[in-house]
Amino acid sequence: MTIEGLRNAPSLPQVNITDAVGASVEALDRLDLVNDRERVVETVTADFELINSSGVTGESFVQIPQRLVKLSGLVETLDAGPYPGRDYPATYIYHALWTPGSNANGYKDEELGNLEGDETTVWQPHARLAVHNPDSKDEPLLHFLGQPYDAKYAEQGQETQLEAIAKAKQAYESEHEGFNMTPLNANAVAMIALIRRIKGEAMPMEWGFMRDATLPRKFVGGVSFVGDVYSRYGKLKLNDSNGNANPNNGVGLSVGPKAA
Repeated sequence: MTIEGLRNAPSLPQVNITDAVGASVEALDRLDLVNDRERVVETVTADFELINSSGVTGESFVQIPQRLVKLSGLVETLDAGPYPGRDYPATYIYHALWTPGSNANGYKDEELGNLEGDETTVWQPHARLAVHNPDSKDEPLLHFLGQPYDAKYAEQGQETQLEAIAKAKQAYESEHEGFNMTPLNANAVAMIALIRRIKGEAMPMEWGFMRDATLPRKFVGGVSFVGDVYSRYGKLKLNDSNGNANPNNGVGLSVGPKAA
């Protein structure tokens, strides 16, 4: 299923922003993607109900393809507000890595926002679930903590986070027909942050750091980095990680419909 009723349109009347559906619809409206609000509410509700049958627990959100709203657009909307009860600091961005065109070696537009490394599906906006890790009490959205990101810092025989994701994806998809598993990316975190702010909740990754496992390593400023996302005191940050084994550095997982 895909979220229907979306397209650029003027702002429409408020919905109940205290629940996941209402806050998600409000987020889509702030991104100027709502055309028929009633239809958006219906399809977001239906997709969230579908995602609840995915076989895992987690936090539902709407994945917005990069071709509709770039990561920079998500951040701009996230920082614009207003939000009930409090003000949030502006997002910190390590531009050399995260802003296309700032550095020749940084991420490019076509690399940001993909759900999978080999992007063959023309994804539509659709519901996904940021999977909870019951063993990560400090930050349930972080998985495979304490493992190196990739082979660069892995010791002989040590499983990397990328390898762990591949195994988890294979195991999950073999048991859940109609759903797929992908890493949670920075675009998804920005959308989750927007939904949480609308609901007046704390930001994701206030304890640890989430490496964006949809992105390759980049050599910026003479150092090899992979992008990571986290929050501190309500400020969302797009920064860098060297990718070594670290007890508070994890990756995220999301599940959703295979074709959306």
